[in-house]
Amino acid sequence: MNILKLQIVVLIEKYKKVTDVAAELGLKQPTVSFHMKSLENELGTPLFQSRSGRVLLTEAGYALHQYAVRIVALASEAERTVKQTVSRSRIKLSIGASAVSASYLLPAALSGLTAQYPETETTVAVADNRVLRERLRGRQLELAVLHGYEQADESLRITRFADDEAVLIFAPGHPFAAKDHIRPETISREPWIQHAPGSALRELADRWTQLNGARLWNRAETDSAEAVKQWVIQGNALAVFSRIGIAAELEAGSLEYRPLPGIMPERAGFYLAWRKDHALTEIQQALADRLIH
Repeated sequence: MNILKLQIVVLIEKYKKVTDVAAELGLKQPTVSFHMKSLENELGTPLFQSRSGRVLLTEAGYALHQYAVRIVALASEAERTVKQTVSRSRIKLSIGASAVSASYLLPAALSGLTAQYPETETTVAVADNRVLRERLRGRQLELAVLHGYEQADESLRITRFADDEAVLIFAPGHPFAAKDHIRPETISREPWIQHAPGSALRELADRWTQLNGARLWNRAETDSAEAVKQWVIQGNALAVFSRIGIAAELEAGSLEYRPLPGIMPERAGFYLAWRKDHALTEIQQALADRLIH
């Protein structure tokens, strides 16, 4: 006696036609009839009877039916549970992100996602936009959060989900803390901590200097966004930073900021990107929904 034979018993009682049972199971009618006869031979008693074109259960068939319903249901539940366990144990989310995105945008979204999918194993690869785009096109990444200015790409689907407010940051003891309005030429005379070339904030700072004819006195340069903030906090230098990334320092009183003066370049933003030929997985779509909506 196997599960298929018990399924046939359950479905015969439901449909009372061998053709309907065969259609439900995706089998041919003779195959279903064979299993019905085989089960009767196995148990040594008739289980099915034909009446007026219908197939009914005999008394022995009804006795078996109550157990067949429970066994089939338990088998189905067991299969479903195992599949869910295997599926959940294999939920992996690999995402690329710019430094600012990885540090200040993704943690909240990923925290909520982990609560919804506790079995998820998440990997975040931090790189600049150029590298992230190359990895997406080369299928080394399936999903990435870009930061900066939108650039058309024939192979990528790019969705802007948040604006970026770039500001001028400095320590509370800096002379700029007492000023409400700062001129571009004044900024040019101050030492700067620069982000590394290739980063969105470096690109924004470079565009700002070009538009305003400013020349920056660089004291240091680093590819670490956190290092930029710490240098500014510890010294008298200035830096450009995303407003979203200094919330904790503003609350603690360790940093102050002002809007960048003069002519501003177009507003940067945060973008979710994936290949146009890639269909997002369930976990990727869940993250996209959290970021975009």
